Amino acid sequence: MTEVKKTGKIALLFNSRNNYKLFENIFFEHTTVDFSNYYIFNIDLDSTDQEKELGKEVFEKYNIIDIPVDLDDPDIYCASRCMECCIEYIEENNLDIDWILWYSHDCHMVGDDFLERLEQKIEENPRFNEEVGVIGFCDYGTVTVGSPIFGRGTLLGGINEEPHVYWYEHLPDEYKEVEYFVVEAPQDNGMLFNKNLYKKFIEPDYKFILFNWVNDISAQFGLHGVASITIPSLEMVDLYREKPKFGVSRSITCGGHHHKDSYRNASSLSAHWTGKYLYPRASYSSMKAQQAGFDKQEEKYKNSIQEKIIRWHVLEGPKTLDDIKD
Repeated sequence: MTEVKKTGKIALLFNSRNNYKLFENIFFEHTTVDFSNYYIFNIDLDSTDQEKELGKEVFEKYNIIDIPVDLDDPDIYCASRCMECCIEYIEENNLDIDWILWYSHDCHMVGDDFLERLEQKIEENPRFNEEVGVIGFCDYGTVTVGSPIFGRGTLLGGINEEPHVYWYEHLPDEYKEVEYFVVEAPQDNGMLFNKNLYKKFIEPDYKFILFNWVNDISAQFGLHGVASITIPSLEMVDLYREKPKFGVSRSITCGGHHHKDSYRNASSLSAHWTGKYLYPRASYSSMKAQQAGFDKQEEKYKNSIQEKIIRWHVLEGPKTLDDIKD
């Protein structure tokens, strides 16, 4: 534990499994942020002994705190369980942290002042602390190199049609020019969680190990009238195409060595999602079925964020917290 407590209200969290080379060769290689005032946490998910030794070098070099966890916990490989462990550590050590930035090793932040600007946005918009559960960013490269993605979703009118196809991508220019806008869920390479609201509203669903876990968290927040937003001026870049150079495979093809989830497992949870939220994810159903399923659940979604989003259309332009209150 670092003796001098840091004053940044945001802390970073990485979940690592046999991918410590990515810290040095992607995240810290391309991220120019000064982290001296921010805690960085890591949770190791049963890496090999050789990888753990490499991890120790990374922790010492970059002042990263490795949070010990119980690897016999059957749910420890789930990102939401790691979030719980991180929150527990923060509170047990009386750290003054309000937001947790869950981040991917194969991405980097754009700009020296990324975290300072993020904190400034929260300070300028104090209602975020009470009304926003998750904050996302402009994420380049996940689908097409150089093309920004601002979120994920299926409910917003027009988002299931070309050129979007379930991504908040290829949006009208006005989306890029506003301070923030409401999304169904942020892009899941890096997102900021409101620690206090997470504790208050989220019931971790350990079936979602990695894929779609953020969609689930945002959906839970939405049912409580708590929004997910994206700040488009804060940018990050997904460099997953560089992972094989460092002996790390993509999450969709890793076979368990670097992640414990798979696309096959994620696809198998479509019925679980439908049973939980009572409307199908559009990736498994048409938008017409999506709308019909949602409309049947009027009471469940009364006063929810989902109820607002499904009535909006992407061409209406970006929506804010004030639009939710209308």
